[in-house]
Amino acid sequence: MNRKKVTITDVARAAGVSIATVSRVVNHANRVNPSAAKRVREAMSVLGYAPKKPKRPHAMIALVVPTLDNPFFSSVVEGVLCQANQEGETLMVLSSEGSALQEEKNLHRAAKLCVDGLLFCPLSDTSSPLLPALFAVSTPIVIIYRHDYCDFASHIYYDNERGGYLAAKYLLKAGHRQIAFFASFWGKGPDDLLDFHDRRLLGSYSSLDRLKGYQKALSEYGLTIQRELLYSTGYTYESGYAMTKHFLSTLCDFTAIICCNDSVAAGVLQALREQNIDVPRQVSVIGYDASFLSDITRPALSSIHQDPKLLGRSAFGQLQARRRGEGRMDVILKPNLVIKSSTGQCAPRA
Repeated sequence: MNRKKVTITDVARAAGVSIATVSRVVNHANRVNPSAAKRVREAMSVLGYAPKKPKRPHAMIALVVPTLDNPFFSSVVEGVLCQANQEGETLMVLSSEGSALQEEKNLHRAAKLCVDGLLFCPLSDTSSPLLPALFAVSTPIVIIYRHDYCDFASHIYYDNERGGYLAAKYLLKAGHRQIAFFASFWGKGPDDLLDFHDRRLLGSYSSLDRLKGYQKALSEYGLTIQRELLYSTGYTYESGYAMTKHFLSTLCDFTAIICCNDSVAAGVLQALREQNIDVPRQVSVIGYDASFLSDITRPALSSIHQDPKLLGRSAFGQLQARRRGEGRMDVILKPNLVIKSSTGQCAPRA
């Protein structure tokens, strides 16, 4: 006996919405209520309703990254492309250009094209509700460099809490006690990092994970976070330079600065140099990523090492496993500290 074919009417009835709403969800139209879209997706999954995919000669995978200007993310893309080329897969790369609005447009575009898999590195937590609204739970999705972002996606990320801990612990062992922490965010950062630190979806923000590690290291030395040593920056050389100028104007005592990437740290070094502040004799500086910048700055920059190409290659492999029908799995990679010339023992106070 043949099973009755599931129709769009059946999906609408099960989801408690109109046929037009189901059609808009299926066709990935804008202005669909996320809650209604999620109910439609769930009804489609339960009923086994599968809209026709567009015909194309090859499978297509979408990769959405925050920006291609940042060396870290361009290297992630290189890692993904390398693996995709080896396996003969077609990859569509979409940059969110540091904009949450562009990120949303990119996800809508990927969904409308009915991609066969999605590799997604979010800017923040703002797009998290979009995934269940735009993609079926059966869609292979891997979230890159974030954790606890989407219930039905796999995640692969570096342990940023460990990275923040390693940076702070090294400075503490060198005698530093007044360690500034520059957290990086896309767009305007929060006015109060500690209050922001308590919000949901902390896994969407690498800086907050690092702040947690920084806090853990301080607590091992009986120290608490000083709010006046916490600042929000962007991810660029210019933002690190400008924030250091502002930080120096506060006349706050400090002996070290932890930065959330090497570009910011390079800006910090330049601002300190202009004020004739010797690094590392007077102030130690630690970057993050151990990128090519850590070798060409003067002094050479101590930094937390992570391998973005490995991250990209591993993310692609994880997505392929999902496409083969393997279950959801999270992968955590470990960073390590690379010590160079920008850090040293804390100079004794006169």
